[in-house]
Amino acid sequence: MDKTELLNNLISEGERLTSTIQFVPSPPNIIRMYSVYHTTEGEKYQDWLSTTQRFIKTYFPSDLPEVKGATQKLSPDNHQTIIGILRAIKLLPDEPKMSEINNPTGTNIVINNTQKVVLNLFTEAIKDEISGKDYKELKEILKNYEKEPDKAKTKLIEKLKGFGSDILTNIVANIMTNPNFYSGLF
Repeated sequence: MDKTELLNNLISEGERLTSTIQFVPSPPNIIRMYSVYHTTEGEKYQDWLSTTQRFIKTYFPSDLPEVKGATQKLSPDNHQTIIGILRAIKLLPDEPKMSEINNPTGTNIVINNTQKVVLNLFTEAIKDEISGKDYKELKEILKNYEKEPDKAKTKLIEKLKGFGSDILTNIVANIMTNPNFYSGLF
């Protein structure tokens, strides 16, 4: 079975399974602060869910975190989220472009364009508020993180505390007022 056929089958089966999701009322004299659902076809639903996750992991890994989040709790909304992701993949089957960044330790980090924007946002916010010397010291501390994480983290905390609350507040404000950041909040 090819990828397109499998995707179509997953969408069809997901749509069929929608009607099997039912609300479970709370027992008498019990007040729930959350909703509980179950499916009348538990085994078929689990097979569909596992196949969907495997499909996403294999062919569209950038969508995996969103699918995993929607599979944490059975509900009609989460189920529709998963079907919506499958439909979106059918409509736009190309994965987001990935970039490689060579870091000083020689390890390549693969990130997508959105992550690159976020990484640049943090880097620029920090560079705007501290001196070049302080920035180099931060980079030096972080170079040692893989070798000695606890020691590097302690040094990093001490260095950040040394900047003072005004500098740290300005860094956070720069990040939060950047259009790439605050547009994602609303």
